Amino acid sequence: MKKIGTIVALLAGVLLGGQAFAQAPGQSYFGASFGSVWTDGGSPYTINVVNEDISAGFKAFAGNMLWNKFGLEVGYYNLGTYETDFTGSGQTFMEAETSAFTVNGVYTTPLGPGYAFHAKAGLAFTLYEASCRDAAVCAASTPVTVNTKFHGVSGMLGIGISANLAKDVAVRIDYEHFGSVHQAVGNTEFKDGYDFLSVGLQFTF
Repeated sequence: MKKIGTIVALLAGVLLGGQAFAQAPGQSYFGASFGSVWTDGGSPYTINVVNEDISAGFKAFAGNMLWNKFGLEVGYYNLGTYETDFTGSGQTFMEAETSAFTVNGVYTTPLGPGYAFHAKAGLAFTLYEASCRDAAVCAASTPVTVNTKFHGVSGMLGIGISANLAKDVAVRIDYEHFGSVHQAVGNTEFKDGYDFLSVGLQFTF
């Protein structure tokens, strides 16, 4: 809760002083954002390895305000690429990449002079791709590392603030959480959450 509170305060501080912004019913929008992703779910390995847990990520999104302050938003997310190394050696033997297509209900409302708040909740249709970087090492690892593509569905939540830069153009900062993302390496399945903090542009038409 402290982490979420800190992020909300940061969003408000960055965007104070901008022009008021909120979508009206019937308006459509699209945009793209870039940022940082945090996870503990890069791999199932825990002994004598270092799992990368922070990566760059990006998303593209589009939506429509269907009624009053409520709308629907869809998106594509690249949730980062993560390497697993042997402790102390820096030798990478596995690389994993996570992506998702999302569908969310969205609520947006002005917060006063300068900015607007939005929140979302929905589903993420995820893809986790693990690939071996060293065949000999992968064969000896536990579990054995094999090239794997694993699809799953998880819930997601998000909050953010947006403010106009110009007519129909807004800056947007979002914090989004993907819960219990399904992943697998070979026959070994595991789950973990992803957190994404991003900054981007939104265009309304």
